[in-house]
Amino acid sequence: MDKIEVNKIVNASKLNQFRTIELLDKLSCFLKVNTEVFSNRLNYPVYTTNRIPKKKGGWRELLVPETELMRIQSKLNVCLQLYFNKIKPDCVHGFLMNERTGEELRSIVSNAQAHVGKSFLLNIDLKNFFPSISAKRINELLHDKLSLFPNEKMANAVTLLCTYKGFLPTGAPTSPVLSNIVCLPLDYELSTYCENNQITYTRYADDLSFSSNRYFSEKCISEIRQIIKEQQFAINEKKFRINSRKSQQRVTGLVVNNKVNVDRTYIKTIRACLHNWKLNGLEHATAKHYFVIAPSTEEQAQFSNKLKGQIEFIGMVRGKKDEIYIKYKGEFKYLIGSSVFP
Repeated sequence: MDKIEVNKIVNASKLNQFRTIELLDKLSCFLKVNTEVFSNRLNYPVYTTNRIPKKKGGWRELLVPETELMRIQSKLNVCLQLYFNKIKPDCVHGFLMNERTGEELRSIVSNAQAHVGKSFLLNIDLKNFFPSISAKRINELLHDKLSLFPNEKMANAVTLLCTYKGFLPTGAPTSPVLSNIVCLPLDYELSTYCENNQITYTRYADDLSFSSNRYFSEKCISEIRQIIKEQQFAINEKKFRINSRKSQQRVTGLVVNNKVNVDRTYIKTIRACLHNWKLNGLEHATAKHYFVIAPSTEEQAQFSNKLKGQIEFIGMVRGKKDEIYIKYKGEFKYLIGSSVFP
């Protein structure tokens, strides 16, 4: 028996054990957490607020659990992922964990691939995604509708451990998979509707994408809107858009008109950064990128790491044999090897 098969058996056993726990002390034992610590985090969860900059300006607030609660949630996340993997709809592409490696099963690339070459593309963004998912909805799904746990006490415990002030916290490791579980009814309704109307539908977190070779009529859009409303979600009207193949079509940030690709501006920016670095040195390139006069060693390291990540992103989207990826990766290796940090 190979390693993959062994892992599958181990994971199946872990999931079965998780689903049959009936008492809180058994759950703390299963999670390998001290009973007192478990009880404390269950009843008195502690979170800190972190702010991270958005790409287009402004700030995004993350509610991050403290260390012990994070550890508990990380273990719960594995079990919840094992469960969701068995029931996941084909339309879902975000936050799916490989049972064997822990890596993502699908990605923004697989999500975008489904919509390549379609005549019309409709993009819908769900408003305040995590905060809009209440603890009550999670608890009802886990116990009443999905019967994930044998009794209400266990469903309540998992809900309390994974929510804060009555909703999903943005920085908890369990929030993505729980959002997928809560979206099951939404995905089912939208998938059924789209199958009956020759529409391709995918969802990556709060990004809903619909594509078709037929124009989206007002009636069709109204019916899609109604399904979303009935499933207790709201639409971010600022990000609601329809594009034909005559204009650039994007799905989760990737261009899908003829193939899955990165935006041309993205490639031009990387090329400009590499050129500036080669011509004027790392310090000058960093200064221009971050709009500072004398960038620190840390800022120069951040700049080079960011550039490396952007180049690897091209490889993920366009493939590791892509000429542009190979060229930029080679230039980066040469530059990082010849640079001396102050």
